[in-house]
Amino acid sequence: MTQTATGTRAVPTPPLPTVTVVVPVYEDLDRLRTCLRLLGEQDYPGDLDVVVADNGSSSDLRPALPPDDARFRLVREERPGSYAARNAGLAVATGDVVAFTDADCRPRPDWLTRAVAALQGPEAPDAVGGRINLVFRDGVGPATGPELYEALHDFDQRSYVENHRYAATANLVVPRPTLDAVGTFDDSLRSGGDLDWGGRLHAAGRRMSYAADAVVDHPSRSSWRELTVKTVRVGDGLASLTAGQSLAADLRYMAQQVWHSLRAAATVRHRDELPTVSTRVRYVSAFTWTRVVWIAVRLRARVAAAVSRRTGVHS
Repeated sequence: MTQTATGTRAVPTPPLPTVTVVVPVYEDLDRLRTCLRLLGEQDYPGDLDVVVADNGSSSDLRPALPPDDARFRLVREERPGSYAARNAGLAVATGDVVAFTDADCRPRPDWLTRAVAALQGPEAPDAVGGRINLVFRDGVGPATGPELYEALHDFDQRSYVENHRYAATANLVVPRPTLDAVGTFDDSLRSGGDLDWGGRLHAAGRRMSYAADAVVDHPSRSSWRELTVKTVRVGDGLASLTAGQSLAADLRYMAQQVWHSLRAAATVRHRDELPTVSTRVRYVSAFTWTRVVWIAVRLRARVAAAVSRRTGVHS
């Protein structure tokens, strides 16, 4: 309300920003259907639409879209990689705010309401990373080695935002002006595109904040196969982000992975989250496996780059 000579009069409330949610997906029909249903049930009072970016799936994903709901549409991106898919979604996004989540995520009903609220006000940040809550196969807590590893090391969005200046794209919400200033994701990366984008946001003098009440639930990887697939993808992304660094730097990186594995084994008995010998063994096994895979992926990437350079020289 505003005070005038004749009393008070109502000041019009600014309209809520429109929101486009971008959801990249590859083949994951059932979990995509759940994600889209939950997005359709968001309590956000402003205008909302959802772009599903199909990253070259062999199956028809149209049945996952809520029927007779014009807010949902499907685009297709044949270039492999989730960041290529996200950029394809961005290309057709019309919202004042663009929110990113993944097909296997389960956004809570007030996710967008809370995230958009965090972007309002005079001290508003330029982007928001919301909380990612891990859920486990048996519904109670982590049980398998991969689940124990993820529970202790993955999706700590607060740490990502506050200590490393990026947010995992499972829960990233960005106003359009920020996207225009920072640009799209580096779609040459298989993983680490969120870290790269966050670095560019910081380099542009912009700020990201953590929103603990803007929550999406994310299923943990419970099997060794799932953990391995993710670890290879992350290792590839790290190798791409560090391409061109010295051999000495790569050797230091590999030595650090060995050291971290040994330290994890030596200190595991002090972790309150791992109260039994069985949970400690499962956790250390998963931790060590991720480090072995990262070393192997780094070696593979560097050998492939060396062969490519030699082939280029002699061709």
